[in-house]
Amino acid sequence: MNNVIYRNKNRLDMTDGQTYYDGLIAQGYPAEQALGYTQQYYPGFTPAAAAPAPMPAPTPIPAQPIVQPQVIPQPQPMAQPMAQTIPMPQPMMNTAPVGMAPVGMAPVAMAPIGEKKPIMAWAAVGCLAVALLLAISVQFTNSWLVYPEEGVGASWGLNSASVDCEDSSDDQACVYAYLMFRDGYDEGIDKEDGEYLYEFPQKDSISGSTKILCDNVAKSLLQNEAFLDEDGFPYPEVQAAAEDSKQECLDLNSAGTTGGLVIWLGALGAIAGTLMLVMNQIGKALPSNAERHGKITSWVSGGLIILGTIIWMIMKPTEFNDDYNNGFSFYMAMIAGVLAITAGVLDMLDKRE
Repeated sequence: MNNVIYRNKNRLDMTDGQTYYDGLIAQGYPAEQALGYTQQYYPGFTPAAAAPAPMPAPTPIPAQPIVQPQVIPQPQPMAQPMAQTIPMPQPMMNTAPVGMAPVGMAPVAMAPIGEKKPIMAWAAVGCLAVALLLAISVQFTNSWLVYPEEGVGASWGLNSASVDCEDSSDDQACVYAYLMFRDGYDEGIDKEDGEYLYEFPQKDSISGSTKILCDNVAKSLLQNEAFLDEDGFPYPEVQAAAEDSKQECLDLNSAGTTGGLVIWLGALGAIAGTLMLVMNQIGKALPSNAERHGKITSWVSGGLIILGTIIWMIMKPTEFNDDYNNGFSFYMAMIAGVLAITAGVLDMLDKRE
């Protein structure tokens, strides 16, 4: 008797499963996908030969069990998934499973979620590259300090100085400047009646080392006949003034050396940061995954460039503040630091998108 009941139940399951399967085929689902969904509700279901048009299968009449004299516990039917009450796994009309296009609709090409937009990342590379060029260029320009008044044409760099002969109102300015930047001052140059017997080169501007200039400033004072006593020695106050002038000049040179060194470190950081940002953008790996640290490197680079500029400004003698103004190179160095920091910010914003 139990076998009869079990066979009848299997027939019901197979018939209902076939009906459910045929319904999915009618909705346009592929045979393999329809079979997978049907077997979720009707385990062991095997589809019959596909009919030309899906028709509802007739509901079989279950066999009536024969009444037994004793009560035989009926086997509990297997929990049959209800296609009408379980919405989660059941495919819906015009609704495709995850990863499939809806029935009757063409797949729509969509950009991958989280795809990076390279504009901001490449802008970061550009900012850091410009910062690098500025940080290097300010090392060799003589416009950190400029004389504000016309007719002088004197300016200072980190470790050099220059005199613009065309901007100077003194005809002998370039002769004097040539001697100031000449190693040894006027040694080996003959003089007659206070005039140099030497044909000085005609140039639009003359520049040279600050250290040589510092030594020659002191020599020019100590050798000036107007500052010598009867015995040919400089007056004590002239001696003191020469030493003070030389020391102030050397202090300015030291400020340029220290500040310039820190700016050079920032420039090296900008080189490394630019490389990291570019390699990360094109998807290339560096040793120890260094390409991931372009943002931090940019910030450190910008901080060093700004720090070097501030160090120079603090270390330079206050006497120069009275006579000279900060020039173009000073502001370019500050801009270089800001650009490097901006590059790190742009890279950070790019990673958040």
